[in-house]
Amino acid sequence: MRWARTAAIAIVLASGVSGVSGVVHEAHAKPTAPKEPPPAEVEVAEQLYSKLDYEKANDVALRVLKKQGLTHDQLIRATKILAITYAVLDKEEESRDAFMNLLVYDPELTVDSALGPKVSGPFMEARGQFRQLPTKPGLEVTANVRTEGGQLRVTTRDPTKLAKKVTVGWRWNGAGDFSVSSVNIGDSIVEVASAPAGKTRLDYYAQALDERDGAVFETGSPSVPKSIFAEAGARPTGAAGKSGTTTGPQGEDKKGGSIFGSPLFWVITGAIVAGGAAGTYFFLQGQNPPTSAQLSPTIRCGTDLCK
Repeated sequence: MRWARTAAIAIVLASGVSGVSGVVHEAHAKPTAPKEPPPAEVEVAEQLYSKLDYEKANDVALRVLKKQGLTHDQLIRATKILAITYAVLDKEEESRDAFMNLLVYDPELTVDSALGPKVSGPFMEARGQFRQLPTKPGLEVTANVRTEGGQLRVTTRDPTKLAKKVTVGWRWNGAGDFSVSSVNIGDSIVEVASAPAGKTRLDYYAQALDERDGAVFETGSPSVPKSIFAEAGARPTGAAGKSGTTTGPQGEDKKGGSIFGSPLFWVITGAIVAGGAAGTYFFLQGQNPPTSAQLSPTIRCGTDLCK
């Protein structure tokens, strides 16, 4: 009996120790590491959207738009995912604001009617606001260049104030680095130097960038620039050093040194014309035959005419 009792006590003690060791083992077990969020890439946001995972797609698109130096295409794609997923997640105001930015980036944007009123509603509101803007947002570049040099005239229209700066680049011969300069938002001019001997192709681009250097508007880009072939000859009229129109530091137009723009020229011209007219009048008066009133003297006797 004593042996049986001793064995039973040993079994109980062993069970207790085993239980305690299990508890201690669980206490020291490493917690499961949280899953890392999907990478902030436009393609990832689009994949999540296609899988109907709207919350994750929205989160990724939002993180993409916080990155530096997005291309114009990336800016449009990420903002589109953001606008639609906000609408699906019942965040109408955020969706409308995102659609407004999207229309600034791409004024020709349309929304698939199959997405339903939940999405089309905020889009229509944004489009109504967009149409009330005083000017249509955008960026234009006019090249006035010959092989001896010329100018790029850049016009930026941004009533929404999304663009913070404008950069313009140009190069001859389609190779090498661009000559890049920053210009004012509005109307600006960039001078282009003469081409190397035998070269006529000019590549150029202009981009309006936001606070994170994302391309809000663009005409060409560093990777896909616009190109023209310049005619041989001297700098066109209006280029630096020639008479014409140039742009001042604040974007205002300043006329060249034409004599017809001088106020003094017009004052002197007016005086000469007036003097000539007066001389002609008196000359003609001297050529007319005298009238009877001029030949007959008038003689008065007191206050009455003499008889």
